[in-house]
Amino acid sequence: MNIFAEDGVQVSVDDRSFDIENFFYLKEKGFRKDKVNFNKGWLGIFMENAEGKGILVKEITKGSPADEAGLKTGDIITEINNKTTLDTDDLNLIQFKKTIETMGTGGIPELTISRDGTEMVIKPKLIAKLLANMTEPLPSLLWLNERLLADSSQKSENSFINFAIQNETYKERLGATIQRIGEEAYVREGFQANNEVNPFRLSVVDYSMLHPLDTPRIGQNIHDNLIDKDICTQVEFAAKLLDVGSPLKIEQIDAAGSLQEQLQRIIDSLVPSVSLIKEAFHDLSQGEVEFLYQNARKVWLPDEKITPEDLTRLLALSQKVDLSKLFEAVSLLLTKLVPISFQDETGTKPPLDVTQTKVLPFNLPEPIRCQNIQNNLSGDIKDANNFAGDILFIQDTNIGKIVVGGPGTSYYYADAAVIIDLGGNDYYFNNAGASNKNIPVSICIDFSGNDVYSATNSFAQGTGRFGIGFLVDFGGNDTYLGQNFSQGSCLFGVGLLIDNDGDDFYSGHVLNQGVGFFGAGLLSDLKGNDIYICGQFAQGVGFTKGVGALIDSSGNDFYFAGGKYPDFRDPEKSFQSMSQGMGMGIRPEETVVGASGGIGILIDQKGNDQYHGDYFSQGSGYYYSLGLLYDHEGADKYYAGRYAQGAGIHSAIGLLEDKSGDDTYECSFGVSQGCGHDTGIGFLVDYSGNDAYRSATSSQGIGLEKGMGILADFSGNDSYQANDNSQGFSSPSKTEDIIGIGMLIDNQGNRDIFHDSLQKNLLLFRPNGGLVLNK
Repeated sequence: MNIFAEDGVQVSVDDRSFDIENFFYLKEKGFRKDKVNFNKGWLGIFMENAEGKGILVKEITKGSPADEAGLKTGDIITEINNKTTLDTDDLNLIQFKKTIETMGTGGIPELTISRDGTEMVIKPKLIAKLLANMTEPLPSLLWLNERLLADSSQKSENSFINFAIQNETYKERLGATIQRIGEEAYVREGFQANNEVNPFRLSVVDYSMLHPLDTPRIGQNIHDNLIDKDICTQVEFAAKLLDVGSPLKIEQIDAAGSLQEQLQRIIDSLVPSVSLIKEAFHDLSQGEVEFLYQNARKVWLPDEKITPEDLTRLLALSQKVDLSKLFEAVSLLLTKLVPISFQDETGTKPPLDVTQTKVLPFNLPEPIRCQNIQNNLSGDIKDANNFAGDILFIQDTNIGKIVVGGPGTSYYYADAAVIIDLGGNDYYFNNAGASNKNIPVSICIDFSGNDVYSATNSFAQGTGRFGIGFLVDFGGNDTYLGQNFSQGSCLFGVGLLIDNDGDDFYSGHVLNQGVGFFGAGLLSDLKGNDIYICGQFAQGVGFTKGVGALIDSSGNDFYFAGGKYPDFRDPEKSFQSMSQGMGMGIRPEETVVGASGGIGILIDQKGNDQYHGDYFSQGSGYYYSLGLLYDHEGADKYYAGRYAQGAGIHSAIGLLEDKSGDDTYECSFGVSQGCGHDTGIGFLVDYSGNDAYRSATSSQGIGLEKGMGILADFSGNDSYQANDNSQGFSSPSKTEDIIGIGMLIDNQGNRDIFHDSLQKNLLLFRPNGGLVLNK
């Protein structure tokens, strides 16, 4: 029987049974710190070919050896140590980099420079490319160690990986790839010139890079710590993932009491919450806060640009923001909100019956009380153009208005610190629970009705911008129309959008539906058949020092992200998504400045769902980040383009897990479906169902440029369609003497279909470092 075009070593597994839970368990962890060469040299420049003239210095890291030695942007390096830097196909760049790294820490290369027609020699003193230390998990993240590092003979005996490495050649290749990927955990960021710990790298990302085969178990643990948990627990776990410590522990307030009393507790909590938010920015001057406020949003807005100088300053100033204080503030608020805002654990307890309840003006704490301003009744000329319809009363405070709407239809035009709406089909044209520098805490609670949230500006609908934003809607078929940064997003803050029931519609431009950038953004929809649409950066995206999560508990849902910004690789046919469980870092690509990414999470618990993405989507990570898409049950359809469906790109981790159902995975281009590229780690794991996988090129368990990519299907009669460079395929690196790891694993099924015929109960070791199992 024809096996594959390239015959390799074949091993029968007819008498073997592998434990699914411990399938990827590796007894010998592989990575060894004592084997890392921490002496590699680093110069600190961003370079490119100078059209046959040498190497052009495009940018220089401030405080780096290049900067200290007097190298300038625009210089052309014509020789290094009296050897020419002229070559073709970027080989000169590769050789230059190798020379610098080989010279090591303390080395002094002799660089011949051409500057404005004048030749000169510069001799920088190199420092270490790799940092001596990495981000260590806080004690609150010991779940990684407790649940992942435990050893047992049973795990070893039933592990597929431990069986596979009985092949000594494969064991050596796997170990070399794990070692190379793990080394990246110690690489400094582009703008970082010191020898301290990377300030932006998350410990869970570092851990995954050191133990790549633990990726599915890490994803499962993240899932378990978010699903079926109250919002307080979810936010606390987000803080743990960001290594900022646990939020403030506050004794839970008793839920007993009238609606009036419970709402008063919320008002009383505003003062200490605002105080904590001020503490978060205490070490920044007013000018520095204003700089961050105006420029941080530019980093990810596709239609705006931030200069490398401003990005460098932004990243430096961000380290002076105490994110733990922001989480303390939201924890304090949530202990007051939980008693009235959420159903019980069974999901059957209805919200309070507020239709017959009269709410009176609140007793305002002294620190937020405005002097000489009386409560405004609805219809007051002062607020007639700001709020209309069934408005019971309005109170002014020095952190924004408090507005209470009745059970009828209400209209909200102006921003507010607190909105309590007792019912009705309402219209929100304001911030709707989104904070800003003038309203550091914003809360919007709507108890019932088919409501429309239509944002006229960016930063709305449960978004924390330099503070805390919270929007909860109890019921009704609601419509959320956003611009940029909305619907459970954050920018130096915490943003939460909770929708308890109804068939809801969410749409926005970019940066919506669970986005975290320096903080946590969470969108949680508990019931209903929902639709999520966005142009880019949406549906669970984690940027630098951020966690972004979209959690949908039930319903047949539809996710679409893309169609707005063409990808330069194929602009006539493709769009960038960067969505649907996507981790994103700031890669030094067009500039030397960079920063590690965050954690993006999309979890869908129930329903037959459809996911439509394009380039970069569906459980993928880009540049030192982690992206997770987890679908628990249902016959689901995944459509994407490139770098998707469990792809780790540029030292990042991507994981797509589907627990059950007859699923369809399609990628129009490829480089997807369990793909690791450039020391990246990519997993696509499907646990059951008769599934169909279709892609064009370089997919379905592929390791490219020192990466590790794995597609694992544990049961069902499945079909795999892709070209020759796919299905358990690896290729040698173009820049280093190492081969990546690609695995296609089909653990069960009587009628599986592969690109070429593959014998049942066979483990095939490809000559190029790939591996295929047909059990």
